[in-house]
Amino acid sequence: MIKKLFLTLAITLSCSLYAKQHMSKSTYNSLTNAQKLMEENKLNKAKTILDELLKQDKNAYEKSYILQTLSNIYITNNKYEKVAKIYEQIIKLNAFEPKSIDSIKYSLAKIYLSIEKYKKSLKISESLLNSKFIKKEDIYENLILGYYYNKKYKIAIDYSNRYMSIKKQIEESWYKILYSSYIEIKDYNGALSTMEKMVKIFNTNEQYWVQLASLYQQKDRLKKSLSTLELAYKNNILTKKDNILYFINILLQNDVYNKAGILLTKAINQKLIEEDKKTFEILLTCYINAKEIDLAIKKLESSQFANENKYKMILANLYYNKEQYNKSIKIVDSMKTKTNSKVDGEKQILKALCYYELNNKTQSIKTLEKVVNNPYHKKRARSILKELRS
Repeated sequence: MIKKLFLTLAITLSCSLYAKQHMSKSTYNSLTNAQKLMEENKLNKAKTILDELLKQDKNAYEKSYILQTLSNIYITNNKYEKVAKIYEQIIKLNAFEPKSIDSIKYSLAKIYLSIEKYKKSLKISESLLNSKFIKKEDIYENLILGYYYNKKYKIAIDYSNRYMSIKKQIEESWYKILYSSYIEIKDYNGALSTMEKMVKIFNTNEQYWVQLASLYQQKDRLKKSLSTLELAYKNNILTKKDNILYFINILLQNDVYNKAGILLTKAINQKLIEEDKKTFEILLTCYINAKEIDLAIKKLESSQFANENKYKMILANLYYNKEQYNKSIKIVDSMKTKTNSKVDGEKQILKALCYYELNNKTQSIKTLEKVVNNPYHKKRARSILKELRS
């Protein structure tokens, strides 16, 4: 986020400059030579000239120009610690005109940000707030970053809002900092308001839509969360597996089972989502709650993930509810269960009920007698047996 782009003072040496601004002809010629070498990328030779000049007795103005030229070499080599020290010296010499000094202070504030000296950056930036030469919005950028990285999020928010009130075109990164600042201090109303703006401006960013929906969900505004994701999906913005699954989860929380099932099936068919055990379970939940019993049965009979006893029991119960009792019996008979276990009791009771519906009372009673000692289902089994024998 921190930009390593610093304002440097261009040295344009004219024939009259050294006389007017108290620069000697020899210093002027040496600086011109050094600048030419820099343009030819002969930085070491240029630095040698500048180092030699700094050893000589020069006035504040000359020394400031020499230092400024030297700083450009260090900037080229990404040696920002050295650039900072040079700028500190130039500011202390105070030989340049106020506009140039403020420009150097502004650049130094940015350099301090890049080398993580946030307090120093903030101090200089705050001193520039009354500058006649530096744009307020540029100073606000430094202050936002300084306070954000110094974990003073409330102050960062304050300057962010000031910045956005005067800046015409705001880059996405500044919204992200503002949003993150609100999240850091757990101000979810502020975060929500910011993310609503971000979704409007950067409306193709999938993650922003999901974050907005998540914030609505945190505020128990499930309908708003759902409508946000529905709009994103309608506009082909939701493409990632986790985000589509999140949308489906919100649909389920809103009891929109049919749509959730259709959406998940479509995503699987389009290869956006791989059908694993988790998606199989979600689909099954959708079909059953949407009363799409035939689809649920088809899924249970065809899926590789339906071999567990709990899914066989679901399938057997679905066939029972469809009054296809023989199919239900066939399924429970295929289940391998431990005698007197919870699942064994469930399947025996269902099997007994199927025989009863098939008017085979004798077989129903015989099956229930296997459950009367089951610790999980003996009460129910005895109750049903009592009714059958009465």
